[in-house]
Amino acid sequence: MKPDNIILEGITGSKAYGLDHADSDTDIKGIYVAPTEKILGLYNVKETIDHTDPDWTYHEVEKFIQLAMKGNPTILELLFLDGYTTLSKAGKMLVDNRHLFLSNIVYKSYGGYALSQARKLNARGGTYGSGRGNRYEKHTRHCFRLLYQGKELLETGTLTVRVTPAMREELFAIGKSEPSEIIDRFEKEFLEFDKIKSVLPEEPNKEEINKLLLKIRKGN
Repeated sequence: MKPDNIILEGITGSKAYGLDHADSDTDIKGIYVAPTEKILGLYNVKETIDHTDPDWTYHEVEKFIQLAMKGNPTILELLFLDGYTTLSKAGKMLVDNRHLFLSNIVYKSYGGYALSQARKLNARGGTYGSGRGNRYEKHTRHCFRLLYQGKELLETGTLTVRVTPAMREELFAIGKSEPSEIIDRFEKEFLEFDKIKSVLPEEPNKEEINKLLLKIRKGN
C-alpha cells in the first residue's frame, strides 16, 4: 500500500532516461511526509516503502534529504525530472531548492561509482548474472550515463535526466562493445571526468536544507 501524504512522485528509470524499449517496466519513485506526531512519538516511521510488480518506491522526506545530500544518483535525479505525476507545494519546494543538495561529492557518487561498476563488469569477463545479454548491455549503458550526467552536474550545476537521441544511440552502441573495449574507454573518460573544474560547492548547504525540512514538517 502506498503511503499517505505523497508530496512528489514521478516516473523514473529507463522511461525517464529515454532508454526504454517496448518491454520496459514503469518505475515510480516519490517522497512522502510522515505525520509530525509519528515523527515525535514512540513508534518508528518506516523511512522507505516499496513494492515490486508494479515497481514503486517512496522515501520519507527526511530519508530522501539524507540520501540527496550524499549525492545518490537515483535520488538526486528525482528533483530534475521533466514532469511529475504528483507535485504538491512541499514537493515543489524541494524541486525549487534542488541546488542546495549539490556538492563535489558528485565526483564520487557519479564518477567513482560508475567506474567501480565498470571495473566489476570487466572483471567478470562481461557477464552479468547468468551471462551476457540485455542485463549486461543495460548495466553498461547505466555506467556511461552516470558518467555523462555527473559531468553535466559538475560543469553546470544542473542535470538533464532524459538523454538526447544522439546519446541514446551512443549508449546502445556502447552496450554492444566487448568488455575490454568498454573498460579502456571508460578509464580514459574517467580520467577526464576527474579533471573537471566543478562549479559546485564542497558540501551541500546543510543550514538551508534544515530550514527547508522544518518548513515542510510545519506545513504537515
